[in-house]
Amino acid sequence: MDSMDDLQDESWAHAYNIVRSTARIPTNLPHLMRACWNDLVSPSEFVRLLATPGLPLRSLLRAANLPLLNESIKQPELVTAVDILGVKASALVLAINCICERTLDSGPATKVWAPLFKEMMSEIEIGYHLGLSLDRVGHERGMLVGFSRLAGLALLLISDQKTFGAWYETTKGDATHRRETSLAFGCEPYQISSILMQHLGLGTEVALATASTLAGDDSTIIEAQPSLQTWRATYHWLHALKNGYESPSCETARATFSELCAPHDIQRVPEHLALLREQVAEVREIQSLWTWHLPYATYEETANAIVYRVNSNANGTTWTKGLVQPAR
Repeated sequence: MDSMDDLQDESWAHAYNIVRSTARIPTNLPHLMRACWNDLVSPSEFVRLLATPGLPLRSLLRAANLPLLNESIKQPELVTAVDILGVKASALVLAINCICERTLDSGPATKVWAPLFKEMMSEIEIGYHLGLSLDRVGHERGMLVGFSRLAGLALLLISDQKTFGAWYETTKGDATHRRETSLAFGCEPYQISSILMQHLGLGTEVALATASTLAGDDSTIIEAQPSLQTWRATYHWLHALKNGYESPSCETARATFSELCAPHDIQRVPEHLALLREQVAEVREIQSLWTWHLPYATYEETANAIVYRVNSNANGTTWTKGLVQPAR
């Protein structure tokens, strides 16, 4: 009989295989992510590196709320978008779009991918607002924390649509259903998310923070590494706010960002805290209205672009469902 360690190793190997087979991204994207997140590239250098084919550049203009004026995107438009977003957020927008396009190109049912994407973007948007309120986090890292959980679910959807559809309908991606998830897929979403972070070029620190946070690991390694503690506290605050709570139940998270705790005197709520709660309340009420992660302008247009395609070769003709690729 296999030991628990053997089973754990097998699940990580299976998660790695899922990421390798599903998260096919432009070859230069990990280099871009690594350079940006380690502050090794200037905005002008970043724009120059965007010349490599395959990157969803229109998403940068849409994320920056800039009009799409031309069939092909001009460099001055990219310069403006990157100036607005910053290089880290720009790289993250590209990565999110690549994963979303890959998911859509696998031909999933709208009733599955649309709710998943809306929830993901809600967490990314709340992470953005939360990060803006915390100097130690910043909007880029807040967005990344928001992306980390559901990114793994997107790749699970690509890997096995039938199993995922039934599983997601039952669990809604809740991490507490760990045994059911492991039995269904051979690994857990947190493992896929963690490996994806490395696959995107974000390094072992982000991968470890993702894995330990999503797995609910209470080991002392979190306390020993302040960056991991900050990541985990950001995650707990994000999900507490998303679920309508004043603060997270995790005492360490509350202590890490005590400036977010509401004062006893509600007449003296700081302006930045009041604004954050107002922004989160809007997202909670109607979910995120951000659509820059979609290849088309709306969910409806995107759903209509997932069609059956004819594939002919020496062995015959088959039909597969996939995304009609938009202009880059």
